[in-house]
Amino acid sequence: MTSLTNRFSWLRALLLACALFAVLPAQAACVAGACISAGPRLASVNSTQSALLNPMLGGLLGSNVNLSVADWNALAGGDVKLLDFLNALKVQANVSSPTQALGTGVTLGQVNAALGVAAQLEAKTSLAGVLNALQSQLGNANATVRVGDLLKVSTDAGALAGATINSLDMLTGLIQLYNHRNMLTTPTPIGISGGALGMLGVVNNLQLYAQVIEPPVYVCGPTGSQFHSAAIRLKLKLDLVTLSPVTDALKKVAGVNSASLAIGKLDVYVEAARGEGSLAAVDAAAKAVTLQVAPGVGDIYLGSIPDSVFFNRTRRLSAADVGYGQIGQLVLNGINVAIEIKTTARGQAPFATSVTMSGSFPQTRTVSTSAAFVTGLTDSLVNNLSLRTTILTGTVLDALLVPVTNLLNGLLQPVLKLLVVDTLSPILTPVLTGVADPLLKLLGVGLGEMTVTVNGICQACDDFQLTKSANKANAVPGSVITYEIAYKNSGTTTLSGLAITDATPAFTAFVGAECGALPADLASCAIAAQPAAGGDGLVEWRFTGSLQPGASGTVKIKVRVL
Repeated sequence: MTSLTNRFSWLRALLLACALFAVLPAQAACVAGACISAGPRLASVNSTQSALLNPMLGGLLGSNVNLSVADWNALAGGDVKLLDFLNALKVQANVSSPTQALGTGVTLGQVNAALGVAAQLEAKTSLAGVLNALQSQLGNANATVRVGDLLKVSTDAGALAGATINSLDMLTGLIQLYNHRNMLTTPTPIGISGGALGMLGVVNNLQLYAQVIEPPVYVCGPTGSQFHSAAIRLKLKLDLVTLSPVTDALKKVAGVNSASLAIGKLDVYVEAARGEGSLAAVDAAAKAVTLQVAPGVGDIYLGSIPDSVFFNRTRRLSAADVGYGQIGQLVLNGINVAIEIKTTARGQAPFATSVTMSGSFPQTRTVSTSAAFVTGLTDSLVNNLSLRTTILTGTVLDALLVPVTNLLNGLLQPVLKLLVVDTLSPILTPVLTGVADPLLKLLGVGLGEMTVTVNGICQACDDFQLTKSANKANAVPGSVITYEIAYKNSGTTTLSGLAITDATPAFTAFVGAECGALPADLASCAIAAQPAAGGDGLVEWRFTGSLQPGASGTVKIKVRVL
């Protein structure tokens, strides 16, 4: 009897140590990447920025956006978990996975609603309230966009668990995408007062036309992933506080009896090419991300560009597209003369800058070409300026008209040009830095600048866990033991092509095998190999579909003790 007991103890040990194998896809253990956005990432929004955000984003949509400074600040500070947002978008789009949600056409209202669900899930009630208020204002934007055209995800969705997305970045990026895909022109010019811009004493008001030449691209991916900011085209029709310079220098020219000059308007065209960047290195252990960033070229034109050219996204603006535009009037010896100018300033292509951010994320950095970038543009505008005069009075005797024409084409021309240049020069930098640059910065571009944010490190790791248990601790000949093999994806990578292989233990005979209930996204389970009943050998379960991070299931094998 003692020998029999020892035999069963030894057999029990064998049964509980049954061999177990899992066949997995050939993948690296861990692959580190990062999520990066090339957007505004405003720390806070002041009243001037709010005065620009409402009409600009509304104009890009062809709708009315009207949020308060407090609302914009809630959006600017409104980070939500990227995976929460994508899971909520999955529901809005009525698809089965975050990956499908990225590739499905959705309205801006659906995107906004998904951000709101994520905010509620994370108990960010203030942000959720603002997104709810914004919902009705997006109602007219009925065309669809694909979030995946803005956010390029080349890592597994499970790896996004540690990354966030900023609500304002997501909305502004998608509004730019919407404008690029669905709107040929800015439907109506956007009116903004000089006071709202903080430009009292320089600008009475302006009309803004904005067009997205190329939307931004954010990325979540491994080293080598590329991203870029938007390419934006602006037209600013400025109603200036009238400039009436002293004309003593004109009156000194022989033949000039009287002269007065008034400059009151200026058309400014800005083309900001996209800034580009790439993910150079990720150290997940040290929580460090290195980027290579090159701001886009900024070009400025003064004068007149036809709308058919300005709104043509298929071509880049050039000096050849610029005609003369009227900026004011000269009254010379009683004759009214239109003052017209044209000029261009082309920004220099910048070199890439290496930027490293480490510690906690998100983190934002603005990369600038140089501190003197705008000053250089202003100098170029002045140096390249061409002046043209056109007599406006049509019923004047030749005896009066001919001498004025001769003056304008002769001795007066260089003196008048110098006076116009001296009058415009002091206001060009304030216009560029107080109007054009802030507008671009709200879209993450800026003149000679690019704003980038590392939203988090996304590390994809394979970790397939198998755990085996038996329904009996002791067994006697003739009894049946059921082994349950639990499997779980404990990593951050979606697994596919899975198989589990087990073998009947010594001193046992095969009874049967079965697949348990399947987790979502595993499409099927089949017993691909098994011994004959009463025999011994390998049992193999094969699965189709994918096993998502955190998902688990079980399979079973039954054996009879000999």
